[in-house]
Amino acid sequence: MSKHPEITLDGRYRGVIYEYANVKTDMSYIGKTDNEKVRRHSWNNKSNKAYGGKKLTDARATHGIGNEVWKYEVLEEIFSDTQEGLNSKLKERETYWIREKNSVDNGYNGAYGDGNLGVKFSKDRAAKCGDSMRGKHHSDETKALLSAKSKGRHHTEEAKTKISKKLKGLKRTEAQKQAQSERQKGKAPVPATAAAKQWVQQNGGGYWKNHPIPDEAKANMKKAQQERGTDCVATYPDGSEKTFQTMLDAANATGVGVGSVKYSIDHNNSSTKNGFKFRKQ
Repeated sequence: MSKHPEITLDGRYRGVIYEYANVKTDMSYIGKTDNEKVRRHSWNNKSNKAYGGKKLTDARATHGIGNEVWKYEVLEEIFSDTQEGLNSKLKERETYWIREKNSVDNGYNGAYGDGNLGVKFSKDRAAKCGDSMRGKHHSDETKALLSAKSKGRHHTEEAKTKISKKLKGLKRTEAQKQAQSERQKGKAPVPATAAAKQWVQQNGGGYWKNHPIPDEAKANMKKAQQERGTDCVATYPDGSEKTFQTMLDAANATGVGVGSVKYSIDHNNSSTKNGFKFRKQ
């Protein structure tokens, strides 16, 4: 938002949701501002090549910026006692009006408000975005700013539940595993923070090295592992079979390495060196 927000005589912050409607194309651009005068001045600046994103920039270049082409209208006035409160309301109402006017699919907005939430990129656009960012890194100054901004923030319980549901059952593909392996080759484990590094130096290893895991924690870990594990059937050398909830359970019960269990499953119930066979249930 602007450095000089508009403040009313009674001390409140004022902002507007506005529309520029193109009378030639019947398509609109929806925007928000906490200083309407400054924002309109920015529109009238012919040299402004970055007003509102690429779609609107192209339309301004094609049709011009005059009142005979663009009809300006304030869709909603918003007031708040604080600038933070105003900014939050403006974001919410901008998204509402963009959807109400359908100005992403049939207009000049590139997204539903701040960011690209709800916008599906084409493969070409996604590839271009990836190529433009690949190899770039944040400066130390930017990292420090991001760190300070995020410090003390925590996910709500609702957000945690959504993240958990989204990730449950997801498994990395072989390509993802291979890519991670290639990135980590030749790299020694590095503590994430200076404090973690100091702790390792003082204690000589990870936290659990000198701290026995409580039985309750072990049970919870076992339960979580079984929920995301692969049910499998072990065929013993004598032909008998037994079902296990995870490959690790099968490995522990038969004395076969987990890797061998997985290999047998992945290779159509092939036999291990000691005569066991494994398959998915």
